[in-house]
Amino acid sequence: MNNRLPSSRARQIWLERVETAFRTYGVEGGGQIALQALAEGVEDVAVLNLGGLARYSEGRYDEAARLLRKAKALSPKDPHILNSLGASLQASGQPDDALKAYDAAIRADENLAAAHFNRGVVLEELNDLNAARAAYEKATALDESYVEPLARLAFLHAQAGDIRLARMRGEQARALQPSNVLARIALASVELQEGRLAEAGALLLALLRETSLTPVNRVIVQGLIGDLYDAGGKPAEAFDAYRASNAQLKALSDAASEVPGQETALDQVRRVTEWFAQADRDRWAESPPMRPKAADPKMHVFLVGFPRSGTTLLENVLAAHSDVVSLEEADCLTRVATPYLESNGGLERLSDISGREAARQRDVYWARVRSFGIGPRGKVFIDKMPLASVQLPVIAKLFPAARILFAIRDPRDVVLSCFRRRFAMNRSMYELLTLEGAASFYDAVMRLAEIYRDRLPLLQHITRYESLVDDFEKTARAAFDFMGVHWSPGVFEFADKARARGIDTPSAAQVARGLNREGQGAWRRYEAQMAPVMPLLQPWVERFGYA
Repeated sequence: MNNRLPSSRARQIWLERVETAFRTYGVEGGGQIALQALAEGVEDVAVLNLGGLARYSEGRYDEAARLLRKAKALSPKDPHILNSLGASLQASGQPDDALKAYDAAIRADENLAAAHFNRGVVLEELNDLNAARAAYEKATALDESYVEPLARLAFLHAQAGDIRLARMRGEQARALQPSNVLARIALASVELQEGRLAEAGALLLALLRETSLTPVNRVIVQGLIGDLYDAGGKPAEAFDAYRASNAQLKALSDAASEVPGQETALDQVRRVTEWFAQADRDRWAESPPMRPKAADPKMHVFLVGFPRSGTTLLENVLAAHSDVVSLEEADCLTRVATPYLESNGGLERLSDISGREAARQRDVYWARVRSFGIGPRGKVFIDKMPLASVQLPVIAKLFPAARILFAIRDPRDVVLSCFRRRFAMNRSMYELLTLEGAASFYDAVMRLAEIYRDRLPLLQHITRYESLVDDFEKTARAAFDFMGVHWSPGVFEFADKARARGIDTPSAAQVARGLNREGQGAWRRYEAQMAPVMPLLQPWVERFGYA
């Protein structure tokens, strides 16, 4: 960049050139001239904004954010600059800062529909689906012709099993833009959930033939085709479709998940298992004392197990009680747990954690809980995160009075369901993208859980998914008794309450339909496909009494 500032006349010429290019060629043409002006030392709000948009369109998101921050410094309350800054921060992997930028844009202009929509996208990525839906609803209320939030709403409602709203929003989006991919995916899901297989198949196959389908959307469509074949009684074809969907998602995730020298989730679980098998039991028998605080819950419960083991159903049953407040898969513990679990040295430090350090880490945890709008004071607070089962040593040292609800389900159904369903990707979910990977990870986590049960002085209660479905009141009562909560007949209405509060997991549609046995024994249809992983799963089938 030219360090010598241009003369006022030269500056004016550049500004006129940028304005003319923008009026004639739009953002793309104006942005390129703006970048030339910036190289000559011309820094103006409009020039910086157009330059930032040009860098964004090139995929150079960090540079875009740098230019837009300069524009913001010159015009701190310009909602369009703040919105563009949020988009750049979001694209560069800074969702928290992006949310701040969108919030500032909305404060500057609460009627800026694009800022509400973009805010919703970030919230959706952070798995705060209720807040995302609210942001999309606001965007559509401000601009009825805005198709993107309508399509996103249709997709989220379809995932949650709210067929009526999914169809309504999907048809609204298609009326505005018949080719909209996300709306068509949502409508295909609706047809599938209603059992209209021919209609669902026509929509899905048409989508699959489109060359413009993004890789992520192709993953979703291929997975729904698997569901279509499954509903049609064609397990071999369904399994092939699930495998194709997962292979595509794996290819998209390999770069982030298979980093040379970085420990995988499976390797970590196996290392921690080996370490704990040799650990001094006495060092885990005691924990630093906890000083009670007014904001503490009446009872602190962690609901853990393995994905697709019935934790979502159980959590929604328990959350239907008026004395219970719960947090569904909003990861509050990992930030605290990671430094201890990522190495054997960290486990050594955790085993001898001081009272001061434990108190500091508890504060970090509770601040994260409160950031999701949860106020557990005086309530029974349930933190539901299935794979927190790996983090139980951290819970034992920081929250020794906490109680552990451990959910189990037929291991064969668990592993098959993990392979069939689509999760927000992280290094643990990456292990589930192949049937062999899912079985190996399940086996490793269950082995570690057994060692924890023997080594850690945590009160645990095991709840069986099939028992909850087959003998609801007896199984639910036992869980409430374990938590010290009196029985309430109101928990029978858990499905209605679940639909009202929103569910953010792949189990959403199933739980919204209430108690049903549709997931029990699903593995039998895929017995031939599951044969290669049965040697890993059979010991757990027998151990948990499913033989």
